[in-house]
Amino acid sequence: MTSEIKTFLKMLIAEAHEREEKLTFKAWGKERTFVAFDLFDDTFIFEDGIWDNLENKDSVILVPKSAFSPPNPEGKKRRTFGNIMTVSSGNHAVTSIPLLMGQFWDIPGVPEEQRSDTLVKRLVCANVVGNTIEISQRDVATPDVVEMDDWLQALGCPMRSVVLIDRIDSTLQYYNKRGQEWRIKPLAWTFSEMNAAIRSSISHMHSCIKYYHNVKGVHFLTYKNFCTWGEQIEENYSEFLSGLTELAGTSELTQVPNLLLSKYRTHHEVELFGLPDGVAERIIIPELIELYKEVNEEKYQPRDVRERFNAIESTFRTSLLEPGLLEEDSPDFIQNLYRNITGQVYFDETYGLVSSAFDDMRTALPGATYMLGNRFIHDGADARTIAILDVLEREISHGDRIEHVNIYEIRSITEKTHLGEGKSREIVFKTMWNPKDTRIIEKRLAHSSTGYGAYTLARVSAFRSLGISYGRHRLIARNDGAAGDIHYFTRARYPGIPFNKIPKMLFCNRDLNTGKYDLSKESADIVRALIRLLGGSAAEAMILKKYRKGQENHYCDSKEIIEFGYDVRYGKEMPIGLHLCSIRGTMGWEDTSLTEDNLLKMFDFFMSEFVKTVKKYAEDHPVLSRYDIADAFLEGFSAKTREVYWNYMNRRDQFDNYSPRVYGDYRFTEKWSFVLWSLQEQRKRLDYLYDLFNEKLAREYPEELEG
Repeated sequence: MTSEIKTFLKMLIAEAHEREEKLTFKAWGKERTFVAFDLFDDTFIFEDGIWDNLENKDSVILVPKSAFSPPNPEGKKRRTFGNIMTVSSGNHAVTSIPLLMGQFWDIPGVPEEQRSDTLVKRLVCANVVGNTIEISQRDVATPDVVEMDDWLQALGCPMRSVVLIDRIDSTLQYYNKRGQEWRIKPLAWTFSEMNAAIRSSISHMHSCIKYYHNVKGVHFLTYKNFCTWGEQIEENYSEFLSGLTELAGTSELTQVPNLLLSKYRTHHEVELFGLPDGVAERIIIPELIELYKEVNEEKYQPRDVRERFNAIESTFRTSLLEPGLLEEDSPDFIQNLYRNITGQVYFDETYGLVSSAFDDMRTALPGATYMLGNRFIHDGADARTIAILDVLEREISHGDRIEHVNIYEIRSITEKTHLGEGKSREIVFKTMWNPKDTRIIEKRLAHSSTGYGAYTLARVSAFRSLGISYGRHRLIARNDGAAGDIHYFTRARYPGIPFNKIPKMLFCNRDLNTGKYDLSKESADIVRALIRLLGGSAAEAMILKKYRKGQENHYCDSKEIIEFGYDVRYGKEMPIGLHLCSIRGTMGWEDTSLTEDNLLKMFDFFMSEFVKTVKKYAEDHPVLSRYDIADAFLEGFSAKTREVYWNYMNRRDQFDNYSPRVYGDYRFTEKWSFVLWSLQEQRKRLDYLYDLFNEKLAREYPEELEG
């Protein structure tokens, strides 16, 4: 354990000059002896012998000597060079207090009135954890943390051995632009890790109310904890009143209640967790403030307070974004609250959500730092990462250059592989001539069999040419020591949200000036537009023949990415596009015979799957009748079918004669012939498919058939 840090410390000792005098202090009942070493302008203060006896969580302090520089006679700060590093057992106070009091050799300390500020803002605290030095930023400014990080590396400490554990906005942005986000401690990606982080965030303010406290100082009050506090009406009324004052009352320090006191971005000192934007401020908080005023005016007895509280509690419960937020052990609750307590919610790009489902967690990997177009590979970057960087460099325009790249592994909650061995990575990079970051996905092919890469690319290229909603794919091959090359593909990361992860607020109209959603009702326009897009996706699924025996349903399985944006026809935010992000199952229909029986069997299967989706959608969005939803779905189905058919007929010879070099085992030619033949039949038999769909949908409502 800690062999790398031990080696680093011993190297410093070997190169530095040891001071003759040793100092002994008694702290918390234990005597500690300290030694000091000087290396040019830098000073290293170690608990004697600690370099041989490092233990997990031993304390480290890093600070520039300028923090202790007394002013000159003119009152100006003296120019002071060099830094100080201390390493000791126990907590950080073992060395921080003597430092501030000027008890370490010729280090002058700081005046008493400045000690608190210096302690909080200048001393960088760290700990030895395994083979790393973990830096805790706390309230220290990012440039000061970066300065200490760079200093450690200049002294010979490996980059991989210095880790930052606080996910501070400015620090994340800085290391992101260095291509070194992997050096910041990653977010948890399993339920157990998320849950542990959540439980460790529990806190109180002045009353019995229990909050979840996030990294920005916001206190999240969940529905369950809200109800627990309400139980005090009967059990301990004074405790309930104390909590009510904490939430809705004012003080000498501020005339704004904690529920409305701005804390960070759109969040307040106390935030009711899990509610759509605006609901708390518009409905619940005014009720709590009114209750507080009337209780103080002694207008209510406890029984009356209970009645009022029950009404507020009911509004809280029915307004929650997801039913799963009621139970604090549910996946929805854990995922959403974790995003908030870690501050990750503030980095999410679109409507508070990343473009993938939140059960896809990113962990940054070692990559490279780019400076003036030159690449400096990080220690620990694997062959796969280097291959990705090579591809990026070849792809950029002549004269352009990469400014920064960060490479992440996308890990699911159920991931069993070790970090670096996962099947999917995300690459986020920026070039000099692009104002925004570019995002691409790199994914290992599902099969390693010979020729599967060519088969995959041939399918994507063919269907994309027909007008199917695939993006451009590229193949990457590398040899990782296994038999033959391993193939990966890259594609753009599509903007938007998976269909089955769209939050309820996006089904409502949004005020483009305020950014607020009208959550009182869903928009019929949005509901209709979305199901029309799904109808188009259904037509694509049928054309693609997305099918895998034993796992047949590949429609609406989170692989349809819905893009939202401004629609000029409606003059508002609407679903404006759909992207398919999965190739799996494409051309999977096993029977490729050009027969009526096979065609009808295929039609029957897919229509049965589509009906399931439409029925559930109609149940979830009653703002439109199921007949209107079915009609919109079929409109989208028809439009996409006609579009793809037109593309085919416009270049029929090219599509009919398409014959890529693919191994015969994959049966590409016969599958492709079946696809083109069935596409023509799909277009010819739209009326038949309408009737088949409506018949199957009607069967889902037997009570109506009986009537």
